[in-house]
Amino acid sequence: KMFIGVYNIPNAITLVGLMLSLLSCFLSYNNKLELAIICFMYAGLCDMFDGLVARKMALNDEAKLFGVQLDSIVDIVSFGVAPVMITFHLGFNSPIDYFILIFYTCCATMRLAYFNIHGMNGEGKIKYYTGLPVTFSAMIFPLAYITIFSGNEPLYYNLIRITFLAVAFMFILKVPIPKPGGLFYVLSPVVAAFLTLFWLTH
Repeated sequence: KMFIGVYNIPNAITLVGLMLSLLSCFLSYNNKLELAIICFMYAGLCDMFDGLVARKMALNDEAKLFGVQLDSIVDIVSFGVAPVMITFHLGFNSPIDYFILIFYTCCATMRLAYFNIHGMNGEGKIKYYTGLPVTFSAMIFPLAYITIFSGNEPLYYNLIRITFLAVAFMFILKVPIPKPGGLFYVLSPVVAAFLTLFWLTH
C-alpha cells in the first residue's frame, strides 16, 4: 500500500468529527461562538455513529483495532480540547478558569487512556462503561452554554464552572455507566437539531 492507515466509512465519519471539532476551535477564536457550539455538537454525533456503522460492517481485526485507536485519538481533540477552547473564548480566562479547564482536559485524557486498555464491561447486550464517556460532553455543554446567553450574571458563569468540574470528575470516577441503547441514537440527533435552531436564531 502507498499510504499508511485504514480507509473505510467508519474512519471517514471519525475524521469528519475531527474536522468539525477543529472548526469549532477556529470559529470560537473568531468569536463565532454559536457556530462553534453547533460544530462541537455534530462532532459528538459523528463519534456516536462511527462505531454504529463499524459494527454493521464486516471488518477484519486490523481495521477494528485501527478504528478504535483513531477514534480515541480524535476524541481528545473533539471532547478534551474543543469545549475548552469554546469556553475560554466565552470569557472564562481567570486563573481559576485555567485550572478548571486544564483539569477537565487531563481527566478526559485519563478516561480515554483507561478505555483504550479496559474497554467496556458486561456480557451480551448488557454493556457498561467505567466512568462517563467523553462524548457525552457534546450534549452536556451546549445545553449548559444556553445559561450564559440568558444573562451575564456570575451565577451563570459559576454554573458552567461547576458543570466542567462535575463532568471532569465523572470521567475518572469508577462508576458503571450503561451503554446507551437504540433510543439514544434517535433522541441525540433530535436534541442536536433543536439546539441548532436555538443557536442559529439566537
